[in-house]
Amino acid sequence: MKLTRVLLSLLVIIILFSFIVTLVHQTKIPDFSGFSSTVPINPLTIPTPLTLRAAFFDSLSPLNQSTRLEVYNFVKANPGVHFRGICSGLGISIGVAQYHLGVLTKTGLISFFQDERYKRYFNSKSFGMKQIQVISVLRHKTAGKILRILSEKHSIAHSDLASKLKISSQALSWQMRRLRKMDIVDSVTESMKVNYSINEENAMMIKWCIDAIPARKI
Repeated sequence: MKLTRVLLSLLVIIILFSFIVTLVHQTKIPDFSGFSSTVPINPLTIPTPLTLRAAFFDSLSPLNQSTRLEVYNFVKANPGVHFRGICSGLGISIGVAQYHLGVLTKTGLISFFQDERYKRYFNSKSFGMKQIQVISVLRHKTAGKILRILSEKHSIAHSDLASKLKISSQALSWQMRRLRKMDIVDSVTESMKVNYSINEENAMMIKWCIDAIPARKI
């Protein structure tokens, strides 16, 4: 009877040990983008799932993930794109976009500029602050049109510009105050008539941004 108990105890110990070893060796670590990897683990160390997850992700390059690489390339090809533009442009959910943009921002691959209510993304270290401001302006429908019109004309009167844009004089005044404050546009009053032109000091840089950014709102 005593021998039977001993044998049963040994059998239980063997079964439990086998189960633990199998579990440790086949631990699954889910990735937020939908794939999983089986990570071989030394059964003597028996790390926790949290340490396994940290070790796994630390071993990856920030761009060693297909969706994240797509997000990075999209931002690189569309400087100044805002958050919703990335979601719609790539057909990804808000949560997926937030996660991958967070990783890319944290690792310094991309940066963002707060353009009023928009958060606009740029490839890091590719643009100066003034370029970022101009590109952000170009991403706005009306302000972008203003810069493109002014880049084609040496000077244009307030009334003519408002007519060309099909907006009110008051609406144009609001837009021009913002652009003058950013040193993007200059204004000159002659005989009670206000004329606008591209800021001469930044003219070449503004022209470069206009050529680099497609005439559409993203």
